[in-house]
Amino acid sequence: MTTTVVDNKGRIVVPKHLRNEMRIAEGSRVNVQIEEERLVVSRAVEPDEFITEMEGFLQKSSKVPMVDPLSLKRIWEKA
Repeated sequence: MTTTVVDNKGRIVVPKHLRNEMRIAEGSRVNVQIEEERLVVSRAVEPDEFITEMEGFLQKSSKVPMVDPLSLKRIWEKA
């Protein structure tokens, strides 16, 4: 666990080693939410990155129905 400080504008500095591990760079979008009295920050997955990661996941002969990756992303974000 790493401790950091909240400044007078409510900003939190995420230490460099954690940013590197999470692939968060300047300008990256992050999700912030409360889970059981904890503030959780996670890297937001951009649509292009999601589509690239999902390409080739299912084979054409698969019995799983083909679905638009962006619709899956919307469902995933609601969870």
